[in-house]
Amino acid sequence: MIKNIFIVYLSLILLFPFMHANALPGNAELVLEDIQIEPPYPKKGELVKITGDVYNAGLVDTDSLASIITAAFFVDEKLFHINEIGNIKPGIKNKIKISSDLIWNAEPGSHKIKIILDYHDTLNDKYDSPTDNIKEKTLFIELLKSAKFLFDISPQYFIQGTRTPKVTISLLDSDSNETLSNKKIILNFNDSISTLTTNKEGIISFSSSINSLGTSTIGAYFGGDLQYSSANASSTIYSLPKEITSIMIMQILDMKNQYDFEENIFDIVIFQDSYDNLIKKIQPTSANLLDSKTFWVSLPPEHDYFAEIYMNGRLFFVTDKELLKENTVVKKELKIPETAKIKFRIIDEENQPFIGVLVQNWIYSSPTTNGFTDWMDVLPTTFGDPYVADVILSDQRIIKSAPFLVFSGEHKIIDIVIAETHYMIPSWIKNNAGWWADGSIDDSSFLHGIQYLINEGILIIPPTAQGSNSNSDEIPEWIKNNAGWWADGSIDDSSFLHGIQYLIEQGIMKIL
Repeated sequence: MIKNIFIVYLSLILLFPFMHANALPGNAELVLEDIQIEPPYPKKGELVKITGDVYNAGLVDTDSLASIITAAFFVDEKLFHINEIGNIKPGIKNKIKISSDLIWNAEPGSHKIKIILDYHDTLNDKYDSPTDNIKEKTLFIELLKSAKFLFDISPQYFIQGTRTPKVTISLLDSDSNETLSNKKIILNFNDSISTLTTNKEGIISFSSSINSLGTSTIGAYFGGDLQYSSANASSTIYSLPKEITSIMIMQILDMKNQYDFEENIFDIVIFQDSYDNLIKKIQPTSANLLDSKTFWVSLPPEHDYFAEIYMNGRLFFVTDKELLKENTVVKKELKIPETAKIKFRIIDEENQPFIGVLVQNWIYSSPTTNGFTDWMDVLPTTFGDPYVADVILSDQRIIKSAPFLVFSGEHKIIDIVIAETHYMIPSWIKNNAGWWADGSIDDSSFLHGIQYLINEGILIIPPTAQGSNSNSDEIPEWIKNNAGWWADGSIDDSSFLHGIQYLIEQGIMKIL
């Protein structure tokens, strides 16, 4: 009996090298399980990594067979990363997670994700069957979406004690604007916290009596989930003094955050019923600001009101006329035009730059370098009169530019030619200009008179291009004002001539 056991034992010892060489049962056997990407719902362009679970179905540690084992990670058949993995002990309980680095910028759509174990075949097929070493999966990459809140508060501005505001909060998909139902929302209303769930329309709605004067803040927070990132937003309800009977509110809507009532100097002119009845001229102060972009003013009820808003002497906005009734608040939204940029080029008749020149008006002042000023930010002229620049020469002469328009968002270079231009204005024409300015003669008579004097060579003006296809024969008010100022000596001859040239360039006045 002992002899037989010894023979079997000796046989196993002698046979062991042959079993090892021929991958008999008992060697390492790597098995790659399901693969995924992390995060599972990435943002577009976000770096992701590929992960997989690996266990050893054999009986021998992988360290006993190979010092280095590698894993390769592919996306759409392109190799992105090779990684070393450590020792894997036998048994499914010793399963390990392998992972690439952050290797791929996520793009929406279908993608083939693949991992190959033992990529460099250091275990080789003698010890590990390659059958379970490759895993490929087609994943549809659905990017993490963003959510947003929409507040609907009616009314948002009210006189204390007159209304009960109704608040509707909607949670929406940021891209499609579709509402998101059955999502938990944390609501903060005047520091009172509650957790609510959006209904099947993606809405939370409630009404609340507000008896205190001032502001009530509403905040909403969505913590996000597998498909949507977190979102939060807030809004404010304003309760205004109950002793006031009617209010006009003006709110600046400025997506680029260029202007507000605190940082800029505004002049607000309010008219009651018509331009003949200017009842207020005010500047916003802390006493009548609800926030940096919201201004309010109390006005007598049962009248029509509209306002003109000026900044830096330029007409900034004109509101629509609207009836203001007893115990009501009328809100006017001021949609701000985009700032324009201008620069000047000061040259002579030979196209050579003028040296030592300053260009200025009530908004800007800039010296020239090699004939050019720097770029300057200005309000567009959409709502106001054209700009006119003063050019101050080195000998202190002041030359006025031709009137020019600048539109929202425009970048415009304006040439001003300093020329020894000869012109002749008979002195008696000042009388005609003064009569026209004060209404003693009408527009048509004055224009025809100027046309005759120019065509007959009695009034000589600088060379001026004749415009055509004017959309209007109406003469801008600033030109008539210029004529009156010229008549009483407030402005010089060239300023008056610029107005005449403008009429010709716009096609309002025809010259033979």
